[in-house]
Amino acid sequence: MSVAKKEYKRVTVKSLVDMKKQGEKISMLTAYDYSMAK
Repeated sequence: MSVAKKEYKRVTVKSLVDMKKQGEKISMLTAYDYSMAK
């Protein structure tokens, strides 16, 4: 079983660019339902 972090860093465009420069892999999840996808 995994353990959730107690604190999270805010993810910004700059932090994503920095992660890419460092070669860090990221994963994202986007979920839409019908009412949001209209």
